[in-house]
Amino acid sequence: MLVIGNEVLSGRTREANAYLAAQKLFERGCKLAEIAIVPDVDAAIITGLNRLRHQFGAVITSGGIGPTHDDITMEAVARAFGDELIEHRFIVQVMQEYYGNECMNDGRRRMTRVPSTASLIRCEKTIAPGARVDNVYVLAGVPDIFASQLDSILDDFGSVPYQRREIQVALPESLFAAELTGIQQQYDDVEIGSYPGRCGPDPCGKICLSSQNPERLEQAVADVEAMLKKL
Repeated sequence: MLVIGNEVLSGRTREANAYLAAQKLFERGCKLAEIAIVPDVDAAIITGLNRLRHQFGAVITSGGIGPTHDDITMEAVARAFGDELIEHRFIVQVMQEYYGNECMNDGRRRMTRVPSTASLIRCEKTIAPGARVDNVYVLAGVPDIFASQLDSILDDFGSVPYQRREIQVALPESLFAAELTGIQQQYDDVEIGSYPGRCGPDPCGKICLSSQNPERLEQAVADVEAMLKKL
């Protein structure tokens, strides 16, 4: 995922879209491999997008497709693909019907522009669609619009959901680190992670296990619980 926006990098806005995407994709059986954050700078967007789209099967972008001067994502995506940026007839028509011809100002016309090879990503929350070019999905940065657009593309991302189990632990990680490593080596189809919540004299945390194979997941959970009881 490529998150685009100066407001995220400056700390003005708490990033929420990648967090939501990670959850929704996980439920569909697809894990985010990387989350990159870049500023509203043409070269940074193009460089980041080209690296990710060649490295991974799909890229979801978030941010920079609105009506203002710093909304340059569509243009950058077009340039990354060597494509032309056009005013899409359908988007123009929808906006004219919604706002009226006399209200089609420059800002709204910016929102009708997509790469010429793009297919549109429509959702319930806005009349201004996102776009898909090859393996890149260009979505809005506004959280409720992003969520709606994300829902409209989730069928492209897997059909066997991951399941997750969490085990509460009141021990320092050092006491079970070696044993947990041994269990992980026995289950290459189960991801096992240890996440401390509090260190020091009163430690606590969680051991989290996830897999697309429910039977193997339950076996791994049983082994972890048995290991902890022995400590």
